[in-house]
Amino acid sequence: MSNLRAKISRATNKKVPVLALVVVAMLGMVAGVLATNLVVTTTSSTGETGTYHTNSNSMTITDGGLGVVANSASPAVLTATFPATGSNANVTTVLTAGHWFDKVTFVDTVAGSTAHTATITVRNGTGPNGAPLAAPTFTLTDPTSVSTGTITAYVDLGTNTLNSPITVYVNVS
Repeated sequence: MSNLRAKISRATNKKVPVLALVVVAMLGMVAGVLATNLVVTTTSSTGETGTYHTNSNSMTITDGGLGVVANSASPAVLTATFPATGSNANVTTVLTAGHWFDKVTFVDTVAGSTAHTATITVRNGTGPNGAPLAAPTFTLTDPTSVSTGTITAYVDLGTNTLNSPITVYVNVS
């Protein structure tokens, strides 16, 4: 016990060299300056270089961008009728968890019973056309009364890796 007390007494009686204190203080100042000047900037992107819409009817088309499928869903739902204002219907290809998907929303404000064919073509990679990923065709039927209800299409791109750029073509007839 007395041996331990002697060691503690000797350790507390030693003087810390001034140079060591100066070095520690300088390192602290440098770390403080770096910490105060650090700026984090986030950049969000839909991952697409362009979307081309052709429409011979009364539809408004909005591309919601890319996402990753969280849960698989089967079978595909390829037809839908526009619902009442404030409601949404979905059309989908077969969805596989982990694959990329593209989300496209349609709004049709003309009442009737006309069935429209909507083809969404997705390509990726360079070159004039890029490599085709998906090109499903959906049947979208006019609402029975004037409405701003939406139909959202979820298109599985069939892969969990993509090459830039991604191009989406939407054709409604």
